[in-house]
Amino acid sequence: MTTAGLAPLFEPRGVAVIGASRDPSKVGGSVLANLRAAGFPGPVIPVNARAASVQGLPAVPSILALEAPVDLAVLALPAASVLPALKDCVRAGVAAAIVISAGFRESGPEGRAREAELRAWLRDQPIRVLGPNCLGWIRPSRQLNVSFAPGMPPPGGIAFISHSGALATAILDWARDRNTGFSLFASLGNQADLTEADLLRAAAEDEETRVIALYLEGVADGRRFFEALRHAARRRPVVLLKTGRSAEGARAVSSHTGALAGSDRALEAAVRQAGAARVRTVEELFDLARGLSSQPLPRGRRLLIVTNGGGLGIVATDAAREAALEVKPLDEAAQLRLAGVLPPTASLANPIDLVGDADAARYGNALAAVSPGQSGDAVLVILTAQAATDALGVARAVLAATRRWPMPVAAAFVGGARVTPGVRTLEEGGIPCYPFPERAVGVLAGMALLSERRAERPEPARFPARSEDAAAQMSRLRASRLTQLGMLEVAPVLEAYGIRAAAGVLAATSEEAAAAAARIGFPVALKVVSPDISHKTDVGGVLLGLGSTAEVGQAVEAMLSRVRAERPRAFLRGVLVQPMVARGHELLLGMVRDPQFGPLVMVGFGGIYVEVLGDTASRLAPLAESEALAMLDELRMAPLLRGVRGGPPADRQGLAETICRFAQLAVDIPDLEEIELNPLVAGPWGAIAVDARATLPAGSIGSGAPST
Repeated sequence: MTTAGLAPLFEPRGVAVIGASRDPSKVGGSVLANLRAAGFPGPVIPVNARAASVQGLPAVPSILALEAPVDLAVLALPAASVLPALKDCVRAGVAAAIVISAGFRESGPEGRAREAELRAWLRDQPIRVLGPNCLGWIRPSRQLNVSFAPGMPPPGGIAFISHSGALATAILDWARDRNTGFSLFASLGNQADLTEADLLRAAAEDEETRVIALYLEGVADGRRFFEALRHAARRRPVVLLKTGRSAEGARAVSSHTGALAGSDRALEAAVRQAGAARVRTVEELFDLARGLSSQPLPRGRRLLIVTNGGGLGIVATDAAREAALEVKPLDEAAQLRLAGVLPPTASLANPIDLVGDADAARYGNALAAVSPGQSGDAVLVILTAQAATDALGVARAVLAATRRWPMPVAAAFVGGARVTPGVRTLEEGGIPCYPFPERAVGVLAGMALLSERRAERPEPARFPARSEDAAAQMSRLRASRLTQLGMLEVAPVLEAYGIRAAAGVLAATSEEAAAAAARIGFPVALKVVSPDISHKTDVGGVLLGLGSTAEVGQAVEAMLSRVRAERPRAFLRGVLVQPMVARGHELLLGMVRDPQFGPLVMVGFGGIYVEVLGDTASRLAPLAESEALAMLDELRMAPLLRGVRGGPPADRQGLAETICRFAQLAVDIPDLEEIELNPLVAGPWGAIAVDARATLPAGSIGSGAPST
């Protein structure tokens, strides 16, 4: 989907308002009034069966009576009349429509049925439809306001795409007060046809758009959205606010991975891997969008701070460090240049403190003395209103000194009416200005994050695998009645993908276990095997370090007796006898197949305590090795893998390869709903799965004990 594909929305030749009213207080009347007030240069045709003219414009009784070229129709009709009107639009050759009408799935069973009928009809039609139940569409540069929100924002570089019409209306009002310009302003509504993925792709190809800002309450198709987001983020910075974080994706799960996962985690991974950024508040969304619309992306994380107040410089420095920006002292050459233009009382380090009596000339001289790109990757200019402060003069000096700088500049003018003229001048000149340093720092940190993510374009790794062996094992499992799989069933699939697994031997009795242990070699581990027991340690179903056949025999009897007492209804297949593996770090490597985004891979520390520690990182499969290494680096306990206090480092490269092979397995075998290696033991010698479990779809193969 490109702007060419949506040209009737982006650049319509003429617009018809179906349901246009003479009363501007009604929806059909306000859409027509807004369109006329915007000064749209093409034909504007009201469609009203009971009036020859509407708001001073000649009306037609039906869209079929059009004579002027119209590619866009706006529908403000009762819900029951929408589908017949759209069918008339198709007959009339109208290429696009915006359905503002409510009364669809949001309104109850009758509305849901009405929307289902509309969706089914639209699948085979040439017309593209935005809505229903939406605020409308605004394209300021084309003087096009086909919404029922009054007023027109100025043209600018922000494309705003929103699921919420109410929020969009509020943002329009806010933007007019701050002279914030938009290339596009779109309310998606119920998305019977066009979705956020369609508009993402179109906005990415729009030459007027410099940054795309999204407000989402859900995602129509997770994988399609991910691909559209990745496409858009290659071309434009994309910033996203997604609500409903806490409740999204809640479901009953049996694995640690499932308990920690959820669609919000999957969305987070999609945003990161696509090269976009996610914010948590509306304020952050538009703070960052404003910065991105007028300033270049930084090349690094070094922040230079110029201030007339030492306290605010410290506030900014603390905020920068918390946001992982670097506030480093200036080099000797830069300090010498500053010493030549600043009074002896000024601080020449970083922050550069111009002291309280700094005038416009001092700000300009200080900025001229530092070298763009050498002294920092981004600049924050702070002004606090003091006795002789000339905010307007300072703003003009800042604009003049930084006009051709290849790095972003943001400002924080702290105060009220006395700094307002300076704030307005900076923003009109393209420098975003914020009321406090922390918000400005947050914007520059967000820009640095986006710069890093957009620079990373890794290709997913692909390793040789014995796919025929894995397919044969999966075929056997599908033919069985098992839905909950353990190490015995999973190990052949892991090994087919080059993932080491301590497979072991199944023993039904203590004698078989002792004999198996003798063949394997001591010491050994024992684990209960049951499709009805997910967490073996909870029922005393794991014993480690057994050193003799006698010890194994006694342990098996005691373990099975204990487990039967804990879970009398569980089907017990016996015990798994495994060799003890070398000591290392216990990790979890898991995958949950998210219903929206597909396989979500998670790695974390903790073994059985992973849910308590919550130290995990997630990505969507497939993965590049650099992404797997980044996941390891994100963990709070990542230093352990590099070796601390004399401990040997783990083979991080080998561990990253294991993660990538696991992600490849998850993509190749869609039957696996969940799979978890826990623990995956990692050390200098590599990584090995010590235990594993997986879940197959119950609907296709049944459940319970295997046939014998």
